[in-house]
Amino acid sequence: MRKVLLLTLLGFGTMAKAQIPQPDPDTTAKHFLIVASIKNLQEVSAGRQAAQKAMRPDVKMFGQMMEKDHGDAEQKLLALAKNLDMTLPSASTGGIQPDLELVNAGDKFDKLFVHGMVSGHGNTVQVFENYATVGKNPAVKAFAQEMLPKLKQHLAEIKAIEEKMK
Repeated sequence: MRKVLLLTLLGFGTMAKAQIPQPDPDTTAKHFLIVASIKNLQEVSAGRQAAQKAMRPDVKMFGQMMEKDHGDAEQKLLALAKNLDMTLPSASTGGIQPDLELVNAGDKFDKLFVHGMVSGHGNTVQVFENYATVGKNPAVKAFAQEMLPKLKQHLAEIKAIEEKMK
C-alpha cells in the first residue's frame, strides 16, 4: 500500500511540473534590449552634458565619445529590435531626462560625471557579459558580444581619468 501511495504521489508531482509554463526566451532578450537602450540613452545624455560643462579636457573628450559611441550603439540596438519584431517601450527608447545631480553639479561636475561613468560602465559591462555568455537569442547575444570590447574600452578609459583626478 505504501508503494502505491508513494508512486501515486510521485506521479502527481511529475504532472504538476509538466503544467508549469516555461519562460519565453524572448522575454529575456527583450528585457536585455530594454536595459541596454536605457543605458545607451543615459550615456548619451550624460556625455552631452560633459561635452558642454566639463572643465577638464579629458572629461570633455570622454563625454563626446559617450555621445557618439552610445548613440551609434542605440541605432544598432533599435535596428536589431526591429529586425526581431520586438517593440520596446517608448520609456526605454527616448525621453531620458538629464541627470539632475549633474545638471546642478557646478564645479563638482567632472568628479560626479567620472564617478558615475566608472560605476555605470562597470554595471553595463556585467550586464552585457552576462547576456553574451548565457543569452538565448542568437542575434541579441551577438549584439552583446559585439558591444563588449567598446564598453570595456570605455571602462578602462574612464578609470584612467579617475586615477589622474586623485
